[in-house]
Amino acid sequence: MYAGEYHKARLLGQKEAKLCQAKGGAPHLPVLEEILAVEVTCGEVSLGLVDVPLELVVGTRTAGRSRCFSRGFLPLMEEDSEFADKWMALCRAHMEEGIQDPIKVYEYMHTFYVVEGHKRVSVLRYFGAVSIPAYVTRILPARNDSLGSRIYYEYADFYQLSGVNYLWFSGAGRFARLQAAVGKGPEETWSEEDRQDFFSFYTHFSALYGDKSAKELAGRLTTADAMLLFLDTFGYDQVKNCTPAELKPKFSQLREAFSVKEALQNLVPLKGLWGR
Repeated sequence: MYAGEYHKARLLGQKEAKLCQAKGGAPHLPVLEEILAVEVTCGEVSLGLVDVPLELVVGTRTAGRSRCFSRGFLPLMEEDSEFADKWMALCRAHMEEGIQDPIKVYEYMHTFYVVEGHKRVSVLRYFGAVSIPAYVTRILPARNDSLGSRIYYEYADFYQLSGVNYLWFSGAGRFARLQAAVGKGPEETWSEEDRQDFFSFYTHFSALYGDKSAKELAGRLTTADAMLLFLDTFGYDQVKNCTPAELKPKFSQLREAFSVKEALQNLVPLKGLWGR
């Protein structure tokens, strides 16, 4: 049974690696040490044990494990290898009792790179898990006037208040706007209930935004960008407890906003656009 899962995962990994190569990209995991070799950083901060979104776990700290996996953390090693045996043992543990041990990662520019726990990430991503517990060390990028730096440090400030690490905006000033949109003051922290309510809403919204029709209209907007437009339009208190079925007609209205050039470019508040 578990050998069959490894066989399927490896085939998917080989397919992904070949596709990346055909497109001119690297077939294996990005290596943080190589990225940092050409970047300027300004220290590290321990964030302790937190749940990390698996979709943001994108690489490895050092090059040693990079070639064991495809870009999506699918396994590539031979099926009679020690690596495969350990992967299958983790597969069994996941299916029988769940993988509980936290991994260790570095976070840099809102993406995560594994120090310990590569195979745990691989197994959980293969089975479609959303997050994994991890001990996180944040590497701080150089603070400057670039858009990337501004957005990152706005994210870091927002994270201190909210504990939310799965959002990313494409423009500056939007984390502060989100803080206000959910009814919080500029320096007000979130409770655990706040985080749970927001995650539930965000999960429902993300599922709708993932529709092909939405992506075609959205251009380069991130999910968080589109969500902020949605909250500007309908109000968080009015939608945070909505079911996906209740959100869907409102989301259909939001898609009309993608034809509003100013909204696309600047994410201006859209209150009143449909009579609200």
